Amino acid sequence: MADQLATATDLALLPGVDPDLPEDTKALLIECATAVVQAVCGGQRIVQVVNDQVVIDLDGHDVGAYLRLPQRPVTAVATVLVGSSPVTDWSAQLSRGRLWRPSGWRSTLLGYPLSQPSGVTVTYTHGYPTGDQRLQLARSAVLSLAAGAASGSLGVAREQIDDYSVQYEAMAARMEASPFLMGRLRGQYGRPARSARLVAPQ
Repeated sequence: MADQLATATDLALLPGVDPDLPEDTKALLIECATAVVQAVCGGQRIVQVVNDQVVIDLDGHDVGAYLRLPQRPVTAVATVLVGSSPVTDWSAQLSRGRLWRPSGWRSTLLGYPLSQPSGVTVTYTHGYPTGDQRLQLARSAVLSLAAGAASGSLGVAREQIDDYSVQYEAMAARMEASPFLMGRLRGQYGRPARSARLVAPQ
């Protein structure tokens, strides 16, 4: 998958990794480890995703002019739809990961204090590009987890090495045993306070 934090080739180069480990198995271990790291970071994908589309659900209390986007860092915003209608009267504050629209983000207002729920669809680019040094912490964490699984040090039986759920649980347990690393990952990549709630990634 395009948003993995390391590659099977990266894993194969680490000491202690069986050189005969199948490519599919190495890819699965990287996928599991990436999922664990992303979960620790509140669902942040971390790596760059270009023109990602997200639907953000708004209720009657979301009447402000600012709309916070769920993934960070935000590097570009392409299009915005309020309901099913394209809008252009917005501006992006990329460094703060949010959009501003003077009239707010409601598609219809039915009167105070409640209004009809609506959705905002945003197509935007977020995350760090491949090779960015700011990916190093997440990449190192992924390779450490995947290497532990590949070498058997996570306690997973050899015959279960290709079982995604077993590997994920073992890697998650290893991560939970490292509160310092979890804190560093959350501090560097974690979802910022008051980010928009993600409803339906496309």
